[in-house]
Amino acid sequence: MARIPSGMRKKENGLFEKRFTVNGKRYSAYGHTVKECTDNETEIREAIKAGLYSSNKNITLDAYFDEWEKSRIGVVKNSSINETRSKYDNHIKPALGKTKIQKIEKRAVLKLQRELSQKLCASTTNSVLIILKSVLNEAVRDEIIIKNPAAGVKPLRTDDRPKATETIHRALTREEQQIFMKEAQKEWLYEFFCFSLCTGMRINEINALKWSDIDYINNMIHVTKTISRKKGGGIEETSPKSQTSKRDIPMNDTIKKILQMQKDKITLVYGDIFVKKISNPIFIGSRGATAVSSHSVGYSIDNVLKRLRQQGIEIERFTHHAFRDTFATRYIEEGGNMQTLKKILGHSSLAMTADLYAHVLPDTKQQEMNQIESAFIGVAVL
Repeated sequence: MARIPSGMRKKENGLFEKRFTVNGKRYSAYGHTVKECTDNETEIREAIKAGLYSSNKNITLDAYFDEWEKSRIGVVKNSSINETRSKYDNHIKPALGKTKIQKIEKRAVLKLQRELSQKLCASTTNSVLIILKSVLNEAVRDEIIIKNPAAGVKPLRTDDRPKATETIHRALTREEQQIFMKEAQKEWLYEFFCFSLCTGMRINEINALKWSDIDYINNMIHVTKTISRKKGGGIEETSPKSQTSKRDIPMNDTIKKILQMQKDKITLVYGDIFVKKISNPIFIGSRGATAVSSHSVGYSIDNVLKRLRQQGIEIERFTHHAFRDTFATRYIEEGGNMQTLKKILGHSSLAMTADLYAHVLPDTKQQEMNQIESAFIGVAVL
C-alpha cells in the first residue's frame, strides 16, 4: 500500500486532505486520490501567486443562496424564482441559513427532512430538499465542497397521499354541478365560474385573458399568458407553465353567451369604456381589482356551499380546480376524444390526461361497446 505523503491525511469520508500555509494563511486542498489532492494543491498555490485565488470556505448557505439566486435571473421565470425563494426563507433558512456550507453534513439534512415531514406533506418536503440539493450541487461545481451532503438523502415516499379524485380537487357530479351553479348566480364571480366550467382553463390563465384574446371571427380563445404573484406584492403577466399551455380553445355558443353576460355586467357597473378597450382584462374583482385572487374564488365557493348547507343540501367542499376536472369529466362522458381534450387542457402529454381522467372511462365502456355493435352485423348468426 502506497504511503500517504507528509502533511496529507485521509479523512473518514475517503477524501485526501492536504493543509498548507502561504504567506501566513492556511489553505486546504482535497482530492479523491493522492495525485488529485496534490494537483489541487499545486493549482491553489499557482492561483494565490497570481492573485487569482478566492476562498469561499467560510461562506454561509444564506450568502451562497443569494449568489445562486442571482445567477438564475433571466434564465428561469420570475415566478419560479419567487417560489424557490419563499420555500428557502420559510423552510431552509431557519435551520441552515447561518451555517457555513463546508460545515453542512448529511445528518443535518436528514434532520431538516424529518422536521419538515412533521408539518408538511411528503411532496412539499421533497420539493424543499430539491432546492437544497440544487444549491449544494452548485457549490460542488464551484469547488467550495467536494461532495454534496444532501445527495444521499432519499426523497420521502408519497404513495400514501390521497388520489386526486379523493381530495377537494375533484369533479362535480352532474347533480352537484346543476345545484351549485344555480345557487352561484348570486355571486359576483358567477360568470367566472361558468367560464371556468365550460373551458377547463386554469384560474390564472383566465385572470390573464383580455378582450383581445377572444377571436370571434374564428371562434377561438387564444391562451398565451398566465398571471403570477410577485415577491413584493402585486401581480405580473408571464408565459404559461409549459409550451403546450399556449393553445387555442374553440368557443361554442354557451361560452360566447357567458362572455356577453360578463361584458353586460362590467358595462353596467363600470361603464362601456372598460369593455371597449380590448387590452383590459375580461374578469375583474368585485372592487375593480385587475385579477381575481385564489382567495376570493375560494371564499365565493365556500359562500355558495354554506348557503346550500343552510338549505339542507350538502356538497363536499372543493376548489376552483374542480371546475377544470368537471369540464374534462363531462367532455369524456359525452364521448369527447382524449387527444383533443389534451390539447384543450394544455397538457404536455396524452399520458398525463389519461392518468388524470382514466377513472371516468369505465362508466363509458358499455356505451361505447354498444355503439360499435352495428359494425359486426352478421357475426355469430345462429
